[in-house]
Amino acid sequence: MKKDDQALAQARIELAAALRWAARQGFQSGVCNHFSVAVPGRPDLMLINPEGHFWAEARASDMVVAAHDGTLHDADGRTVETTAFCIHAPIHRLLPHAVAVLHTHMHHATAICMRKGGEVSPSYLSAMSFYQRIAYDRGFDGPALTPAEGERLARLLGDDFILMMECHGPLVVGASIGEALLRLLYLEDTCRMQILAEAGGHELQRIPSQMMASIPRDVPRFKAYAKGFIAAVVRTLSREEPDFLG
Repeated sequence: MKKDDQALAQARIELAAALRWAARQGFQSGVCNHFSVAVPGRPDLMLINPEGHFWAEARASDMVVAAHDGTLHDADGRTVETTAFCIHAPIHRLLPHAVAVLHTHMHHATAICMRKGGEVSPSYLSAMSFYQRIAYDRGFDGPALTPAEGERLARLLGDDFILMMECHGPLVVGASIGEALLRLLYLEDTCRMQILAEAGGHELQRIPSQMMASIPRDVPRFKAYAKGFIAAVVRTLSREEPDFLG
């Protein structure tokens, strides 16, 4: 197998694994919402989950290769939801650091998005790698049905890692599937902790601003965790749900 073919095969496995792992966490919502990753060596193409499938049944062979203009390659009859092209394709096209783009309606992060002026409080240790890399969309204008909406979201996201979309939900990006997936889990955990802490009516203790300012954009320890994390996810699913490799 050629190197490029090996890289694409691994991307298929990791993307299917990320979808199944997200489903295990309760992030699945119907048969919509999307995870995508740039095809290795072909930034003009993306690998994305097909329309009409539960994340819990994702298989490596089900992942669809698509061009940013909506053209599908080797789809074998599978389709991709329109909003996937209207959100994911512009972000991949305009933001080189967004190699992987994950969008969910996971409960606690989406609850923060539903609040008027809702923000993720910088109060939880596990989220220190991204507190200063969260952008907010305060201009909800309905579902994303045109590429122009995705371009607007890409401009808002800029060089950040997370976009909290008002009345909609979170979108998380990373330089790899492992980074994006681990960041997604940390975000949901952080929002859950915030909501629990606020439930008692107490003011949250914020991490000192000088400590936050000292955190580099790409935290080396996080990148190492992400690499080990996706390997553990693939290893666990290979043992417990081996059909995802099909």
